[in-house]
Amino acid sequence: MGKLHKNTGSRPVPTTIKIMILACVVCISLAEFAGAVGKEHQVLRVIDGDTIEIEYRGKSTRVRMLNVDCPESVHPDKSRNTEQGKKAAEYTRSRLAGKKVRLEFEGRRRGRHGRLLAYVFVDGQNFCEELIRKGYSPYYTKYGKSKRYYSQFVKAEKNNIRGVLWISKFSC
Repeated sequence: MGKLHKNTGSRPVPTTIKIMILACVVCISLAEFAGAVGKEHQVLRVIDGDTIEIEYRGKSTRVRMLNVDCPESVHPDKSRNTEQGKKAAEYTRSRLAGKKVRLEFEGRRRGRHGRLLAYVFVDGQNFCEELIRKGYSPYYTKYGKSKRYYSQFVKAEKNNIRGVLWISKFSC
C-alpha cells in the first residue's frame, strides 16, 4: 500500500496511471477528429454549385465548399440567379448526387449560416479544385486563402478548361 498524502489523506495517483489516462484522452480525441474528417458522408441533395447537403453525424447537414463561389442559381432574389449558376449546379449535381464524399476542414468548421465549411472530395479528388479547373468557380479568397491547396487552386484558375476569366476582388 502507498503512503497517504499528508494534506488530503488520500493516496497519490502513480505517474504511469496519469500518463495512461492522458494517452486515452488524446486517442479518443484523435479518433473523433479522424472519424469526422476521414469518414465518407452520403450526399443527400445538391443545393447549388457550391453547397450540398450530407448525412453528418446522423443528421442532414449543409456543407459550403471552401474557396469556391459559383454564380447564383437558387437565390431568393431571382434576379441574382444566372445561367452560369444553373450550369454549375447541374455539374455539381451530376458529380455528387447520391455519392459518398469525404470532408477536409481548414480553420472554422461552421460559417455564419451554420453550414459546415469544408473541402469536398469525391472519388479521391478535390471537388473544389475541380470546380475551379472546370471554370464553374473562381478561386474564392474573400474569407481567406487556402493553406493546403493554394498553388493547386491558383493553377486551376489560370488554366481552367472553359477559358473563363474570373474578374473578382475576391479571387487571386
